[in-house]
Amino acid sequence: MKAGGRVVLVAGAAAALGLLAWVVGSNYAQVRDAAAGMSWGWASAALVCALLSQAMGGLALSSVLTSLGHPLGAATVLGISLVSTTANYIVSTGGVSGFALKAHLLHKRHVPIATTIVASALTAVILYAVLALILAQGLLTLAFRLQGSRVGLIEGVVGLGVLILAAGGLIVLFLDGRLRGKAARRVFHWTNQAAFRLSSKQIPAENFSAFERQMAQGLARIRHEHGRLTLAVAFTCLDWGFALISLWLCFKAVGDPLPVGPLSAVFAVGQGATLIPALPGGLGAAEGSMAALLVTLGYDGGRALVAALLYRAAYYLVPSLLSILVLWGLKVSEPGVLSEAAARAKDFPSESA
Repeated sequence: MKAGGRVVLVAGAAAALGLLAWVVGSNYAQVRDAAAGMSWGWASAALVCALLSQAMGGLALSSVLTSLGHPLGAATVLGISLVSTTANYIVSTGGVSGFALKAHLLHKRHVPIATTIVASALTAVILYAVLALILAQGLLTLAFRLQGSRVGLIEGVVGLGVLILAAGGLIVLFLDGRLRGKAARRVFHWTNQAAFRLSSKQIPAENFSAFERQMAQGLARIRHEHGRLTLAVAFTCLDWGFALISLWLCFKAVGDPLPVGPLSAVFAVGQGATLIPALPGGLGAAEGSMAALLVTLGYDGGRALVAALLYRAAYYLVPSLLSILVLWGLKVSEPGVLSEAAARAKDFPSESA
């Protein structure tokens, strides 16, 4: 990463932490009282559901890769999905950082870059489409119930618009052969450059005609593998379903379980805030927006803020910490590393033999 990129990353993290400190500090008494009565049992259940949500995302990616002719072990794909997702939380680059890491880890396991692009685009379309439905339902709740401030509604509208544009753009890209060819050439060079930055040595450049052929073959396989695609959609629905349940359990932990309408509304606002550039995962902005919205809807601000912080810990913080160990495991289990270890074992046989 260049020096300028590091400065932006550090500045964004500092701004997010400062914003979070201000949100919590300005409501410290309420937060303290709400935290004192929190149920750790419900909070633990929220963590379990958050981890299940992450696992469903990995299973969706696994089913798509299998339909593209590159089945990998479930544990491997779950790990790659986790670390690439948390990379997007930590480095707020609109999904670029997570995709680069995913492409690197899959390439090390002999999955072509073209296959990674098709799999990532397809899972993104499904992910955004399901999330757009959830956000639309949440926005309807806001439109009918919100009074006074419209900040939450605006954030949700922006988030929904971004999701629709992203999903629609990806669909058009893969249906239009000429546009796909132009985009493929740019993506081909970009992914090789990104992979080089993540590797200790240059990954051999794939022939571009082979790259285009692999992409076309991948799209053809997807059109014929309806069962696998349905499975990916089901896993994605479970992904967001467990995320919503996790959020509900966080509010249950503070004694304020939300009905479906307000729950989807606050979820929509939180997801909209995560799209704010430079703030890792919308840290600070999401918590403040969610609490402010619920105060407007008549709920206790202190309990709402504690619930939002619990959700942050369960859905973002704990998976991010786990991904450090998972990334280490993925690196040491790469085929090249394992073959090198086997070669060394032959050179230095056990003395007990």
